[in-house]
Amino acid sequence: MLISHPAEGSVPEKLLREHLENVADISRRQIHKMRLNISPDLISKKMLAEISFLIGMFHDFGKATSFFQEYIRGKRKKSPLTRHGFVSAVICYHIILKKTGSKLWAMAAYLIIKKHHGDLEKFSSDEPDNINIAARQIKDLLSNNLMPLKKIYPDIVDIETILRNIDIDSFDETLEAIEEFLDDCFDEYSEDQKIECYFVINLLFSTLIDSDKKDAARLNTDYFNGNLNEPVNDVFAFIEDCREKNPEKFNPDKEINRVRDQFLYDIQNNDQITKEKHFYTITAPTGIGKTFGCLAFANKLKEKLDEGEGRIIYCLPYTSIIDQNFDEFAKIIQFNKKEKYQQRPGRYLLKHHYLAMKNVKNRISVEEYSYKDYLDDKLFIESWESSMIVTTFVQFFHTVIGYKNSFLKKFHNIINSIVILDEVQNINSEYYFLLRKILDVLGKRFNIYFLLITATQPIILDTEISKPVPMIDSKKYMEHALFNRVVLKVIKEPQYLEDFQDYFCTKFTGENCLIVLNTKKAAVSLFQYIKDKKKDYEIFCLTTYLVPYDRRNKIKRIKALLNDNRKIIVVATQLIEAGVDVSFKYVFRDFGPLDSIIQVAGRCNRNGEYGILGGFMTLLKLNDDKDKLYHAYVYKPILAQHASQVLTEKKYESKDFYNLSERYFSKFDFKAEATKLIEAIYDLNYDEEIAHQTPICKFKLIQQYQEENIYILVTEQAQKGMDRFLKCKSDIYDKNLNKEEKETYLFEIEILKNILKEYQVNLRGKDLAAYHNTSILTDDGYFKYVSYDMQQKYLYDEDIGFLTKPKKEVSATINF
Repeated sequence: MLISHPAEGSVPEKLLREHLENVADISRRQIHKMRLNISPDLISKKMLAEISFLIGMFHDFGKATSFFQEYIRGKRKKSPLTRHGFVSAVICYHIILKKTGSKLWAMAAYLIIKKHHGDLEKFSSDEPDNINIAARQIKDLLSNNLMPLKKIYPDIVDIETILRNIDIDSFDETLEAIEEFLDDCFDEYSEDQKIECYFVINLLFSTLIDSDKKDAARLNTDYFNGNLNEPVNDVFAFIEDCREKNPEKFNPDKEINRVRDQFLYDIQNNDQITKEKHFYTITAPTGIGKTFGCLAFANKLKEKLDEGEGRIIYCLPYTSIIDQNFDEFAKIIQFNKKEKYQQRPGRYLLKHHYLAMKNVKNRISVEEYSYKDYLDDKLFIESWESSMIVTTFVQFFHTVIGYKNSFLKKFHNIINSIVILDEVQNINSEYYFLLRKILDVLGKRFNIYFLLITATQPIILDTEISKPVPMIDSKKYMEHALFNRVVLKVIKEPQYLEDFQDYFCTKFTGENCLIVLNTKKAAVSLFQYIKDKKKDYEIFCLTTYLVPYDRRNKIKRIKALLNDNRKIIVVATQLIEAGVDVSFKYVFRDFGPLDSIIQVAGRCNRNGEYGILGGFMTLLKLNDDKDKLYHAYVYKPILAQHASQVLTEKKYESKDFYNLSERYFSKFDFKAEATKLIEAIYDLNYDEEIAHQTPICKFKLIQQYQEENIYILVTEQAQKGMDRFLKCKSDIYDKNLNKEEKETYLFEIEILKNILKEYQVNLRGKDLAAYHNTSILTDDGYFKYVSYDMQQKYLYDEDIGFLTKPKKEVSATINF
């Protein structure tokens, strides 16, 4: 009896035949239920489904060797002979070539199966070691397990003939021939068809690895089954309920509410929302109710799609703003689903980002919850099974333009979905051309629907090819008097930071102020100067030198002080652009890209509480003492150049931002980086350009540097968490634990890792220069961290955060 997986607890061992049939059937059903418009010259849907089935049936073929069977039963140690990926890939290559005659799709199956336990990689003909091992494995199969194999594949193929006819010793020549074939085979395809081919391979890989992992884990999917067939969540009924419960805030006679109602009405009654159109945009000012608007759009579109379609995937650039949007969606869905949401909230709404704990509420009772259940929940969350996902740009774009197993396993659940990209201007402009190409193919060929939302709509979608449909008359709302909140003064002459700080401390007397600078060093310097001079204000410094725990608490404190009309000055870096919901009367911003400038303007008179044109923002150009503009340290020169070319006047109002944005984004035509990636996609070059140049969205809004993750334990509770984490790690290795005891420790480690992320900062090498070769930094081989006592003594300030220079000279007792 051949098995694929050993027994786990009360769960018996898994038969190999059962596993292969389950994975094959699920994969084929997944393809069958998708609505696809793939080019018939590339592959038919029928053929795609059958290839998916065959990949599923042969992905673990190599587990039938006596080497693997002895290993899985604990009778043999792991060795090259117990591997199963390569030999399974070789067999499936020959099966699909025989059945379809297609070298392309036989190669794709080979590539997918070979790496189904890892990340996709570029095809290589250099496999001498694997070929030698496969030769021994095939000989073993013919000698020892031929009859059980015949029972697995009675109606699919004559497996004995296949095994006896494979000339494995010359398979290197076959691989070389495939490599030559790949060099020429795409010449007959259009550029879009090449992108389609890339996505089809990723789709086959996704259906395989997701069904493989879930079947191996013996997962019950009842929690999610049928969730996409349930009625949409009525936004308008929710708003009416809010009016009844809070008539003052939601009073329809208030001008702001009249405008918001009109905004929703325009979306709801837009007859351009159809099953045939895949691209939509909303360009609207802050505070108009875009959260309600995007859900109203998604609900209307979903009603026009086929049953089982229309999973809503809502993407944001930053983890810092996910929670507030998630909570808003949760209120709407809970109102509509009532007790069904209470019983199974994850069925309808899940959040997915690297900081979020991977658990599905109420799938398993709290009393019974185990480490195995946590790993199962992780599989569900990472494959996006819920009917609505709230996630990050990184999660989405690294899935559609990626190679990693952990990302690609959810790609199949993006097909036929509704993808909402909010604050889309935060995507790196160098990749607009790339996104223009891939989003168009994903929409038209895989029936994915895209809604791009922003207050400054960049030209990502091609107006002639993709033909995006605007949901509203953007100009009407962007130039509405109610949203004309800010006067922007532009100071074009550069000035030294020291001159600005002297001027500010002498002249500023307003009730509150936000100052946004381009570097942490400049922000800290200005904060220290102002704190010493403006004693009648509460002064805050917000940079990524603060651990997230402190940063979040400071933002809460700032909001509370603003609500109480207290005198407050905040000095920050660009992190304030990341959806931080604060509103100041006065704002100063060092020069940068126009979209960043407008983002900061969104923190000035944000809610209109100071009246029309009641917010005052000043745009500066600050130099350091080397006569270098600070913006040159973090932004590409072309971005500042485009912004300077657009900002020709000395004064603007909020109503001007719409036209400024149009002029600004019309200047972008970056193709160099995007072209490298597109060509890598054409060539299925997964592990070179694709691996290293995936378009990482501008989720930090500044250039990415080589950084180290450091944990600074700023609370005694954090220190206790780290101590417990290290104890658990030590016990796992040092103690003779049984499986249940080990899993208890592993589960606790996962919880502690999630807690400790609240104390993590990313620091560049030069930031840490003063602490290298000292015992201030502890490196346990897993985490680099600074203890509670050490951070107090040397490198952390409660106002500033991490200190690049120690509070005091490093003691002689510390080892250098």
